[in-house]
Amino acid sequence: MTDRPRTRSNAFARAEERGRHLAATILSEQDMLTGEAFAHYLGLTVSDLHDMEQAHAVLVLPGPSPRESRYPACQISATGQPFPVLPVLFETLGDSGWTIYRFLMQSHPELAGQTALEALRDGRDALVIRLAHSIAEGTFA
Repeated sequence: MTDRPRTRSNAFARAEERGRHLAATILSEQDMLTGEAFAHYLGLTVSDLHDMEQAHAVLVLPGPSPRESRYPACQISATGQPFPVLPVLFETLGDSGWTIYRFLMQSHPELAGQTALEALRDGRDALVIRLAHSIAEGTFA
């Protein structure tokens, strides 16, 4: 019986390490931009970008330190600006950039196997918002 808590603790430690490794891999991908690079791409100052971040108008993925946080380039729509539904997704799914990123990147049966990001690129914003609400409520679209 004394091995059980240690085994569970070891399993959690291994899971956390896998999560840190996956996050580091994602943050090192080529389309993950620094705040300076992302602000420049949008034609903003870094201060303006931080204001947008506070308003949940952009998606930022926190890294181990603030300087290691990254802005996924995939959040830029065909208009050259972040998808306008981002604030609604944050409001619906919570404040975690990683939660929003996962929602955008995983395929959803409710979207015929598309990712939410693909659906946004197809202009299906309302369907993506309905899906986010369904997930938040624990129901299915």
